[in-house]
Amino acid sequence: MTPVSIPQPQLTQERRSAVLTILLLLVALLLGWGVKTAVQNATRPIEQSGFTAEIPAGWLVQEGAGDFVFLARNPLALDELYRVSLLPATGELDVVAENRNLARAQIDDTYRVLTAEPIVFAGQDGYKVSFARVDLDSPGVPHVVEGLDYYFVQADGVMVLSLEAHSEHVAAALPGFQQFAQSVTYHSGE
Repeated sequence: MTPVSIPQPQLTQERRSAVLTILLLLVALLLGWGVKTAVQNATRPIEQSGFTAEIPAGWLVQEGAGDFVFLARNPLALDELYRVSLLPATGELDVVAENRNLARAQIDDTYRVLTAEPIVFAGQDGYKVSFARVDLDSPGVPHVVEGLDYYFVQADGVMVLSLEAHSEHVAAALPGFQQFAQSVTYHSGE
């Protein structure tokens, strides 16, 4: 066999082409990742019954009635939702939360409180309840839905901001919910 030799200028040109191709591929991947991140983090403002909030773009909004102000639901994961409620101030936050939990447990036998504790969220004193329930109504095998309720005192009552998500996805949903919770403002009397 005769060894084949490649002239030095051609070898240099091939190496330069390979390096340039790799660099262009990396730039394209970084740009794609940036676009994906921007789309996933996009929000839109909503205004309902004196409340304003930023919800993820593309989420569905359902207007509420009574204590229930509105609900925003992820159309790609229907178990993932944010809910805003305004309850009458009937006592301290822990008492309001306990009464609400008792009412929920009477309606849903699978509802369980996991933790309940005072919190400071975004500089505001509040009360946090984490809970779980079994979703028996969805198609297929029943599954566990976990959630959080944040209670905050407002001029007209107690604002409750809630997150619900499939138990396997609640940790991933929490940062988005906290961003949502920080965006919610209430303008009493509107």
